[in-house]
Amino acid sequence: MAALISYQVRVLPFLLCYLGPSAAVLFSSLPKTLIVTASPSPGQVLYAGVDQINVTWAIDQSQPGGTVSAYKKVKVSFCYAPASQADRGWRKTDDNLKKDKTCQFKITTQPYATAGSVAYTVERSIPTATFFVRAYVLDSEEAEVAYGQSTDAQKTTNLFDVVGITGLHASLGIAAACFSAFSVVALAFFFVVEKRKAKK
Repeated sequence: MAALISYQVRVLPFLLCYLGPSAAVLFSSLPKTLIVTASPSPGQVLYAGVDQINVTWAIDQSQPGGTVSAYKKVKVSFCYAPASQADRGWRKTDDNLKKDKTCQFKITTQPYATAGSVAYTVERSIPTATFFVRAYVLDSEEAEVAYGQSTDAQKTTNLFDVVGITGLHASLGIAAACFSAFSVVALAFFFVVEKRKAKK
């Protein structure tokens, strides 16, 4: 029994070290220390693969943000607005950031500075939806330690829309039409040949 207790005492510190970095980060626990702005005007419609937005962020000096020395990177993402999450579990918001699906489309990750910006062309993979922009501050373990976003806490202001790319590309449509036409001609040709063979 004494040997078992001794073993547990020796193993426990290593177990805690292993579990520590993987501990869940809750969004509700993060301080809002960044001021984030995105160039689209409220309600503006952007087209995936075509339009560009400008995003800026800066440290909010008026907010108690904890230890800034822990700030190592800034990760900026497109995030779904509530209207585009309704009845879509794959876009669901969760306070546990490991399970959260609000911000699925990364815009950039940059080394932390008190201010930064990026010009971003909306990727073709972005679906049709309503969005805002959020930036997370990461520590040396890549864990979120602070944030900022281009909308309010209820995610109702400064929202913009993206129209995703749907359907076939024009060249694919033309190729499909040509193939279909060729198939019809080929079918007619073989029908005529078989008919002539039958008469002989």
